[in-house]
Amino acid sequence: MYEAYTEGDLRKFMKMNHIIPNVIYECILTTKADNETNVAPMGVVFEHDTVLLRTFKNTKSYKLLTRVPYGVINFTDNVEIFYVTTFNTEIDFNELLTSSTSVPVPSLINAYAKLEFSVEEVVCEDDNKVVFRCKVLKALWKRREARPYTRAEHAIIESLIHATRIKFFLEHGMIQEAIRLTLLVKHYDALISRIAPNTVYSSIMNKLKVLISSWGLSSPLSTFFEFQKD
Repeated sequence: MYEAYTEGDLRKFMKMNHIIPNVIYECILTTKADNETNVAPMGVVFEHDTVLLRTFKNTKSYKLLTRVPYGVINFTDNVEIFYVTTFNTEIDFNELLTSSTSVPVPSLINAYAKLEFSVEEVVCEDDNKVVFRCKVLKALWKRREARPYTRAEHAIIESLIHATRIKFFLEHGMIQEAIRLTLLVKHYDALISRIAPNTVYSSIMNKLKVLISSWGLSSPLSTFFEFQKD
């Protein structure tokens, strides 16, 4: 049965779908200029009134946006879509797309949320990357909660699971096993610091680091989790 979209502005979309500002969420970005269309995975960051897109200058997404400053941020939980738009250059993108309502760029068929946008300005750039600030012209989402995917959630869950095992290994003298998992938590800590700074995710990770440090890991690795207050 066809599931209708709810329509609103960016603020309503963020409120209804529990979007956290300053967290990188994973989407499928659609862009188009003339007869050239591109569909590609992209990380997006929500502000309160705009969205930030970070893209490399050597990508087709960047080149198309500089020619026609419109696009659609599509959210899907179909992992096959992420795969084929990343690695399968033989796919016919037209099979994945449908018309948008407010921008001259198609959107992803069956996406559970779509943000049709225009590029407002370049926030910053260097030789390799550029950050676009985008104005959402129309937000569309299914009646179910959209919940775009962020790697921060995965990182926190994995870290919590690893932490329970670190404690167990330390209590049973299995130091090498504890060190191995501590390194994995260190990796997730760095990831969260990059994609979700100053958010509930970084707050949870800081508490977890304090907890791990309190267990007295007898290794230089323990200093990785010494929480320093500003």
